[in-house]
Amino acid sequence: MRAAVFLEPNRWEVQERPDPEPGPGQLLIGVRAAGVCGTDVHIFRGRFPAAFPRIPSHEFAGEVLAVGEGVTAFRAGDRVSADPVIPCNACDYCRRGKPHLCRRMEALGIEWDGGFATHCVMPAEQAVPVPDGVGLEAAAMAEPIGCCMHGLDLAEIALGDRVALIGAGWIGLIMLQLARLRGAAWVATSEKVAAKRDLAARLGADRVVDPDAEDYAEVVAGATEGGADVVIECVGSAPTAAQALTLVRDGGTVMFFGVAPQEAEIRVRPFEIYRRELRVIGSFSLPRKHAAAISLLAGGRLEIEPLITGRFGLEGVGEAMELLEAGKAIKSLVAPG
Repeated sequence: MRAAVFLEPNRWEVQERPDPEPGPGQLLIGVRAAGVCGTDVHIFRGRFPAAFPRIPSHEFAGEVLAVGEGVTAFRAGDRVSADPVIPCNACDYCRRGKPHLCRRMEALGIEWDGGFATHCVMPAEQAVPVPDGVGLEAAAMAEPIGCCMHGLDLAEIALGDRVALIGAGWIGLIMLQLARLRGAAWVATSEKVAAKRDLAARLGADRVVDPDAEDYAEVVAGATEGGADVVIECVGSAPTAAQALTLVRDGGTVMFFGVAPQEAEIRVRPFEIYRRELRVIGSFSLPRKHAAAISLLAGGRLEIEPLITGRFGLEGVGEAMELLEAGKAIKSLVAPG
């Protein structure tokens, strides 16, 4: 098989390796599409914990090539999407229905080799069937879509809510569509890149702001009589995290969804959170949302194709990551074959 391998921080190469074989309870997948995620970039830069060498990518879909001993739910030729979160299923968090917080959790593309390869071995229980009518490129996107669905569950957007998003990259544009599906009456977003602003408007944003030209807090306050009911930070930086707290109305919710650097800090006045009854929450991963994400795709409820801004072979993994870092890509896909 061929694979893009992260050898150590800031060094990668395409390697030829022996084809793997599935063990008991495992599947061998022929990867057809894999998404390039910001987490892959963080791993490559040494900013996210992972053991090297590693084949990255936790967003992928493909076809079952072989099944291991004891696997009865799948057979060769089945189309599947990979749910990358592998919990222990025995700890207190797992037993309480929060497997994504499992302290012994492993993940495809991080502790296990992932989808930037022609072949991948994975536990059969992490495979989600892909129905006819859903392309494998779209199915590869089920993981980040599921993460957004979990975030919106936590945000508790109600019918008629006003929602302010920060950032119109891949996550922001999925959040925009999902907020609409959940019954938000008004959705705004702030984005520096003009092409992304145009796409946000096309996908249903009621107000799109260039933060270099307008004061987003003033725009939101003027349109909502005091602030948004729900604010979702989708960028992952200290300045935008601090800005999120300026956009919310009294009694509203602020969600930190973007992955900020671990060392990032913002100044918060506890009295303000107390007096205004603000709810400040975070969202991580996608507990049991993968199948639901596939269902949304099957129902044609999300526009995915306009968000795919580049397709690459394994040799293009480096370029794909550079474009993502530079803010020039929304979602790039790698076709390993």
